[in-house]
Amino acid sequence: MSKRKPQSLTFKSLLLENPFGLLVATLVGIISSLAAVALLGVSGWFLSAAGLASAMGAALVFNFFTPGALVRLMAILRTAGRYGEQVFSHDHLLGLLRSLRLWVWDQRVNTPQAKVNKQTKGDLLQRLVGDLDQIIKWPLAVVMPWVYGLIGCLGLLALGAFVSPVLMLPIAVYGVVQLWLMPWLANRAALLSVYTMQALSVHRRSRFMSVFSALITLTIRGHWQHYSERLDNLDERQRKLQARLQRSTSMTKLISQLMSFLLIGSFFVLCLEISDQGISIQAEVEATWLVALVLAALGVNELMQPIANAVLAQGQSKVGLKRLNQLAISRAKHELEHVQVLPFASISLREFSGRYETSTIHLPKVNFALARGGSMRLVGASGSGKSTCLAALAGDLSYDGEVWLDDQRLTHLDASSWRNQLAFLSQQSVIFQQSLRANLCLGNATATDAELYQVLHTLGLKEWAEALPNGLDTLLGAQGRDISGGQARRICLARVLLRGSPLLILDEPFDGLDSVSIERVCEALTHGPYRPDFLIYVSHIDTVLDQYSNSYSLN
Repeated sequence: MSKRKPQSLTFKSLLLENPFGLLVATLVGIISSLAAVALLGVSGWFLSAAGLASAMGAALVFNFFTPGALVRLMAILRTAGRYGEQVFSHDHLLGLLRSLRLWVWDQRVNTPQAKVNKQTKGDLLQRLVGDLDQIIKWPLAVVMPWVYGLIGCLGLLALGAFVSPVLMLPIAVYGVVQLWLMPWLANRAALLSVYTMQALSVHRRSRFMSVFSALITLTIRGHWQHYSERLDNLDERQRKLQARLQRSTSMTKLISQLMSFLLIGSFFVLCLEISDQGISIQAEVEATWLVALVLAALGVNELMQPIANAVLAQGQSKVGLKRLNQLAISRAKHELEHVQVLPFASISLREFSGRYETSTIHLPKVNFALARGGSMRLVGASGSGKSTCLAALAGDLSYDGEVWLDDQRLTHLDASSWRNQLAFLSQQSVIFQQSLRANLCLGNATATDAELYQVLHTLGLKEWAEALPNGLDTLLGAQGRDISGGQARRICLARVLLRGSPLLILDEPFDGLDSVSIERVCEALTHGPYRPDFLIYVSHIDTVLDQYSNSYSLN
């Protein structure tokens, strides 16, 4: 997937992701499985042959060493093979997990910015953890057990043909029933329950998250009991489905065991004959090899047991695959690359308003025009849509209305060519757990130390930065926990100013700044080196910048 990057995930693409790694793990597993079956078969033959030799008085000339060595060899191959299978299969699964996560992030990158926030972080985390965990188990829990069962049946068929050709028919019927008929019937009986249980699990998790996020409100308003009953109903439905799946799996295993006993019974029916002298083995059948075949059949029965759980794993993998494919973006990034935004002399918003994908609230429409060199301040009561309008104009949210650049209508606000024309400061101050330099250079990767210190001086942070233990290379804590809210705000503003974009969109740029820093920022935006061609901002603080700006009210 890292090389092919398919648009949607399939089980075939999972198998072809690292075929060599899967092949090695499967071959080692086959060796281990055959060794386990051969260990029982050879042990059965050895014990019965040794006993028969002792009864006939030939114990002194019987070769105990060769079969004993074979038994030891099979035991070593079985144990070493199982460890090797775990090592190679888990190495393959870790590689598959890495590729799947990269695939998920590829889809996130291709997602239009306006739709990124449509998916909650909890749901994305569930897909990255829960769904991926279900999918990566598919080769190990579905494919490999079936392959082992098939190889075991073929080995048993070969041994049965050696003992007596008439034994091939019941062994072939046994293999068809165990490998095809039983999984198909179990799939028909349990697959719907698997799908329903997976859907209930997702629904239950979202319910819990909703309840916990509003726990205080529910308690105050007295609605906690109502939501508790709904959660109890979900739990009860999930328990019933779980019990049904357990019964189905147990029944499948029971039938599998009965089929193995019927197979062994058919061996005795076909190889024994009843005469006046009693029950005896047919002349063309060797008793020692018959014992070996019976014990080998018990070994194959052990290989068949995981196939009963494979139906459950198959259903869970299908659900996980379907949920992950919901992240696939049908519109490729290159479809937006043809959208070109040329330098413009004016920008006009017509009946423009931002909106969230899941919201039904209709915010006020914005209509204004701004010429090059001008600035616009949006004002209005809290909740009137000022910040939503700025985020939509920056391409972070969906929008209604039109945006015109000169006489050209801009149809895609999430196009990279439009984003290259602007710098956006949102209300949330995001500080990464990197150095101060790295945080600033997100605005301009080629900025020199002089340019970095200049913007820090403009925002009143130069002396603070110089006093840091490692200066610009000082590591900042995650989410800015090692700095104050005002310092975090100014670092984010510095990133925006360093970008040097023609259009600046600032949401509360003066929040957390003292009066001296506010004056410096206003001076830089109006007459200084960071003056943009267009400035659109929202601020609850009246500043000198307002004297050079038009005002648009959303009330």
